[in-house]
Amino acid sequence: MSEKHVQTRIEDALSRANGNMARARMQILDEAARDHDLLYGLVRPHLSGIVAYAVDRVVRKKSSPPESPPAEPDIQALPGEAFGKELLKALAMGDPAKFGEESFSASARRGGASQRHIDAIRQIAGKPPGQKKS
Repeated sequence: MSEKHVQTRIEDALSRANGNMARARMQILDEAARDHDLLYGLVRPHLSGIVAYAVDRVVRKKSSPPESPPAEPDIQALPGEAFGKELLKALAMGDPAKFGEESFSASARRGGASQRHIDAIRQIAGKPPGQKKS
């Protein structure tokens, strides 16, 4: 199938879809599944890359050892029971904790910046340390 014929089929699909590109794509995909000449015309420019990918995938699959299934996790070692209980208790009491501020996690609130940090930022900005904001 010539490139011109593929272009004509795409233009026809766009016309039937009233210019809606998503609908036209769906129509072309549907037609290409039934019309192998159209499919070949669409993929011909990309065929060498598709074949190279397929060959590489088979070679890698043969050369790599088969993956073993992941080990089953130790149910007793998994965290979460305390989290669930605390969450349910907070909801039942009517005072739910804010996300990230639960009793068993570090507080999300931060203190003020240290003087050393402020001096470092000022030095990066090109102001001498100890100089007040202007």
